[in-house]
Order: sequence, then structure tokens, then C-alpha cells
Amino acid sequence: MATGWRLIGIVLLAVILWRVGARQLFRVLLDVDLLALVIGALLTTSVLLLRSLRWRILCGGLDIHLSVGEAVRLYLLGTFVASITPGRVGDLVKAYYVRDRRPEAGLAAGIATVVYDRLLDLGQISILAMGAIVILPWVPARLGPPLVLLGLTGFVIGTAWRPTREGLIARPLNWALRRLPGADGSAPPLPSAANVLAAQALTSASLIGFAGVSVVLARGLSINTPVWPLAVLSALGALVGLLPITVLGIGTRDALYVAAAPFLGTSREAMLGLSLLLLAMYVLNSITGWTAWFLSPPRDRRPPAP
Repeated sequence: MATGWRLIGIVLLAVILWRVGARQLFRVLLDVDLLALVIGALLTTSVLLLRSLRWRILCGGLDIHLSVGEAVRLYLLGTFVASITPGRVGDLVKAYYVRDRRPEAGLAAGIATVVYDRLLDLGQISILAMGAIVILPWVPARLGPPLVLLGLTGFVIGTAWRPTREGLIARPLNWALRRLPGADGSAPPLPSAANVLAAQALTSASLIGFAGVSVVLARGLSINTPVWPLAVLSALGALVGLLPITVLGIGTRDALYVAAAPFLGTSREAMLGLSLLLLAMYVLNSITGWTAWFLSPPRDRRPPAP
């Protein structure tokens, strides 16, 4: 059944290809600027490194101290597993690797690092996606950027404010962790405001790079849509790609991009081409993670013990 659900995205992509036309799509992809592909790949790798450093900072806030090299390698391992699981749930594998290296911290602390990492990432991406509200006929387009800026400011302040971190994040998380199978019952410490603010800064930097990938690839396809709508669409695509019916957003992100073509004043084949180029960037992340897995010690190439 799980395999069948994951095939939904592939079937959806096949239907989109049939409706848009594979020949038209092939022509669009043939005209892509190679320099845009190179810059997009470099930005994609930079975003991955920024996120791994953010995870290291969050680990430090939970008394799990990793070297830069070890944090990057473990994050890449998590990226590889996440890329082959629906909804990127495989990202939790990092918690088991952390537990093996820091048994005194326990599995709960390892899971907490992944949850905090995902919370910051999805929080900022979701707020950027709020800019799509301007497609409503009664919402002026000029309200999009101020709304997102206000939301990001509130999110950063909220996660750094102790009552929020403790009451709305740490306590519910610890309550859930104590009830997970295999948990050791210990509650991880509350990350300091300094750790959270530093992690938020890296999240903002990675968000800019993440949106920049879409803009660079769009320009490489001669899509002249303004930067702001493309950035918002990239955030919406990331959220849609988390639906657990596919991996790497195959099909779901493609459907969103094709549906957005009339609003952005461009063709459906160009937007589908952009979505597929973004898929190629996700595959690049997966290959980078697989390389880290392949070069890792034998114990890291085995599934972590539950």
C-alpha cells in the first residue's frame, strides 16, 4: 500500500506531461541557459551546507556537541534518506546517528534536534508562502512583502522568547517524546535564545538561497516573472512537495507550477520545465547525501538500531 501511495505523484506527473505536451517541454529544456544550471547547483549546495550548520547549532543548544565536519556529514546522510521517503520523514534518521555518538543525550534529544530544525525551516517557508494571498482579488499586491516581513519578524521573536520556546514548543515536544517507542524518558534541555537566533539567521540565509535557485533557473528558461512571485511559488512548491503521496515533490509540485502559469503570465510548458529543473536540484541534494553515505564508515551505512 505504501508503494502504491508513492506512485500517485508519478501518475500525476505523467498526466501533466500528457496534457502539456512532451515535445513542447523538451524544446523548453533544450533552450535552458547552462550558466543558470551551474549557478542553481551552487546555490542548492550552499543551502544544504547552511542548513547543516543550523542543525549543528541546534544540537549545541541541546548539549549535543558535533564538529562541523561530522554535523555536515550526518546532515547529508539525513538528506539522502529523506529524499527517498514520502514527506521527507526519513530526516529523523539523524536522531539515531546522534544517539549512537552521544548516548548520554538519548534518543529524545536527537529527535528534538530534528524537530527544531524542521520547525525553523517550515516556519519561515510557510510564512513566505503567505505572500500568495495577493492572488485574492480584494488583496492589493503591495501587501505581500510587508505581510511576509511582519510574519518572519514575529516568528523569529516568538521562537527566541522563552515563554514561547518553553510553553508552545519544548513542553509539547517533551510530552510527545516521552511517549514514543524506544524513547528513554529523559527530557532534552531548552535551547538558549542565542542558539535559536543564530539558527534563525542561518534559516533566513538558506531561505534566500532557496528562493534564489527558483529565480536563477526561471531566468535560465527565459521566464521573466518578477522575483517576488517566483520566491512565493518556490515556498508553496516546497510545502506541496511534503504531501506523503510522492517523493521529492514529483507530480504535486509540477501540478502547482503548471496551475500557476496563468497567474504568472507564462506558458505551462515553461513552468513545468522550471519544476523539473527544481526536481533536478533536489536530486543533486540526494546524490550529495548518497555520496556522503557511501563514503561513511560501515556502521553508518547500516540502518540505525531502534
